[in-house]
Amino acid sequence: MLRQRVLSALIFVPLFLGLAWLGGMVFNVFLAVVLVFAGSEYSRLLRDSGYKVSSPLVILSIGVLALLRMLSNAWMEPLAWTLILTALALFSLWQYEHGDDKAFFSLGLQVFGVFLIGGLGGCGISLNQVQPHGNLWLLVTIALVWLVDAGAYFIGTRFGKRMISPRLSPKKSLEGLIGGTLVGLVSGILIGWILRGFLPELGALRGAFLGLLLGPTAFFGDSLMSLIKRTLAVKDTGNLIPGHGGILDRLDSMLWAMALGYYFFFFVGL
Repeated sequence: MLRQRVLSALIFVPLFLGLAWLGGMVFNVFLAVVLVFAGSEYSRLLRDSGYKVSSPLVILSIGVLALLRMLSNAWMEPLAWTLILTALALFSLWQYEHGDDKAFFSLGLQVFGVFLIGGLGGCGISLNQVQPHGNLWLLVTIALVWLVDAGAYFIGTRFGKRMISPRLSPKKSLEGLIGGTLVGLVSGILIGWILRGFLPELGALRGAFLGLLLGPTAFFGDSLMSLIKRTLAVKDTGNLIPGHGGILDRLDSMLWAMALGYYFFFFVGL
């Protein structure tokens, strides 16, 4: 299991980071495709758990939100959300009329999935498009959250004794959370110093602050995905990535991290 996890990481991490380094439309399209596949995976999980959902509507909604981020049409996004909510609500009304007593719960789960994947994930596209160094900010954010995840995993596995949420995720420990956060802090300092010639507005201090924030953010995103999987009674969201599970198993903390990175840039990085 660990060997598969490491081998998969050695393939996918350089690919993701390399595309983030390139930035531009190449990364935007790549991330949009990943988000659409994640939406398909999420819809399948709901269907397999007995919820009647509209996979085409969920996938289309996520794709539209990603496209609007690419086009930087911020004024269109409220309209898009209105149409998305209306379409999903109409589908749920139709489902209830045809005997689905859980139609309202299905509606909530679909809206949540669109927000989680299309809304938060779209922040990665928005950050990538910020000039002049948006792609580097995105690269730093992705690298830091993966380092935080890795630090929390290995430190928690080796030293973890105090479980934070035994029912939700019995393997997540306080030691892992603190260790992952410290890894983020130190990594942020180092990355800020290494990239001082390419990304002078980051610096060691802001890098440390971003890494520090990503520790609890990654933990929250991972815990939320654990809640979804526990509720739907599945171990993994899929089996696409050996040793890791599905796409959402790898995006759990990254979705929230990309949103944090986007707003961190505007409130702290400018």
